[in-house]
Amino acid sequence: MVALETLGVIAILLMVVVLFSPVGLGGGLLYVPILHYLGGLPFDTSILGSLVMVLCTAWGSANAHRAENLVEMKCVKLAVVTALPAAVFGALTSIWIIEQVSDVTVKVIALCLTSWVLYQTIRRMRNESESIEGGLQPTTYRIGTGIGGFACGMLGIGGGAIYVTMNRGWGGLGIRQAAGTSFAIASMVVPVAIATHSIARGFGELADVDTILLILTPILALCFAYFGGKYSVKYLPTTAITWVFISMVSISLIRYLTDLISA
Repeated sequence: MVALETLGVIAILLMVVVLFSPVGLGGGLLYVPILHYLGGLPFDTSILGSLVMVLCTAWGSANAHRAENLVEMKCVKLAVVTALPAAVFGALTSIWIIEQVSDVTVKVIALCLTSWVLYQTIRRMRNESESIEGGLQPTTYRIGTGIGGFACGMLGIGGGAIYVTMNRGWGGLGIRQAAGTSFAIASMVVPVAIATHSIARGFGELADVDTILLILTPILALCFAYFGGKYSVKYLPTTAITWVFISMVSISLIRYLTDLISA
């Protein structure tokens, strides 16, 4: 029989899927602390588990955005050139740091990244009346999305927080296209990060989780992400999507900060 605590963790994960599916994030900013602090998984295993959830969220929401023509494939093709190899490097770096130093170092990096994303988002809100912030800048865009790929492999966050910022600031996309394109990039990059972690370290304590839950939870996440993304595209105003983005990133920032203070 599945413990109520486990069902509670799954319910929270699916709630995050719904909240993140409109804004271009896979949810890794919250999946990792949920799996680590509430689910009791080791930090490295939580990264792998988070990536699986991120992939389901990205696939589901990307399809919903693609159906509304809100994915810019030109940007996706530019992004994966640097994001794919960076994801491999990020995953190997994360494994090495956790094994040779400590997971605190990875958490500090996650805190810094989250703070940067929050700052960039709030700064750009001041010019929110402009639906598109300039044209595509390929070089800067590739560098930025490469950093997103590295963060994906290292932190288990999918890289969406960075992709959205790149899509808005240097990809020349409006907020809804930025979200859809972010998911499309993540759907191609995250499998590479998952494969790297799995080959290098195995599945860890995920192998001990009930098989039914291992199958059912990703399927539910995929469905929740699709319907969450589809609903947001049609009914949620741009300002609401932006504020959901800011709220979720802020929660992640506070959680990592309190954890590092108490360490």
